Amino acid sequence: MQRRSFLRSLAWLGLLLVLLVTLQQLPIGQRLNLGMAPLLSVFQTPGRWWQDVSLWFDERSQLQNNYQQASLQLEKQTAQVQEVKSLREENQQLRALLNIRQLKGYFWYAAKVQGRSPDKMSQRLILLVDQARPDDVIVSSTGLVGLVDQAKSGSAVVRTILDASLAVPVTMPNSSLAALVRGEGERLIIDFVPTEQAPAVGSVFQTSGAGGMFPPGIPVARITKVTPIPGQVFAHINAVPTAHWQRESWLALASSINKTIDQKAP
Repeated sequence: MQRRSFLRSLAWLGLLLVLLVTLQQLPIGQRLNLGMAPLLSVFQTPGRWWQDVSLWFDERSQLQNNYQQASLQLEKQTAQVQEVKSLREENQQLRALLNIRQLKGYFWYAAKVQGRSPDKMSQRLILLVDQARPDDVIVSSTGLVGLVDQAKSGSAVVRTILDASLAVPVTMPNSSLAALVRGEGERLIIDFVPTEQAPAVGSVFQTSGAGGMFPPGIPVARITKVTPIPGQVFAHINAVPTAHWQRESWLALASSINKTIDQKAP
């Protein structure tokens, strides 16, 4: 019974709406517009509300699509900028390597850094290079890096001068001072420097060429601290490498010509 009454009311309401719309089209309807405007507004409000909601969802969807497209475009541009920056840095490093003084008695090759050891006490590198052999010298544009420890087809493992197993004979330019540089994981120690001959902080030691393992004249270590030890002849000297291989993508390999001739000889 209630359902029948509801349907009857709904039918009358629809009929009233049709009548109001029809009256608007007649001359008398024009005079009734002012008085009937509030009632018409009530009936039109749900329709306008639905249109506004639909428009809001459409605009929101369009904004989301625009945002996603802009984000993708920004990611592509960022990747391109990083690639260009990386290529520019590699180009600068290669140019710097080409300016390395060509020491007599050595062949020089470019080697790309493939990986770095996470072990701070060994500080080893993996290089991509075809001509590497054990004990070949590795340098950067700013100084000595280390020696090839193992060589395989197309790659080489390098012991850097921060490795405790490696000692490098060094000297000061234009002096007779002779010392040894050895690694301590994250820093260098310079041994056998008499306290009265200890250079100032900031001075740079370079390879002396003693022992024939390293070419002479390559920068090795920059002094950071000099500590005289009471009762001892030699001072305790801390230093850091002059080479910055930790952030360079390309290094140079120096292979002794004499070693090449000896290996090719029957």
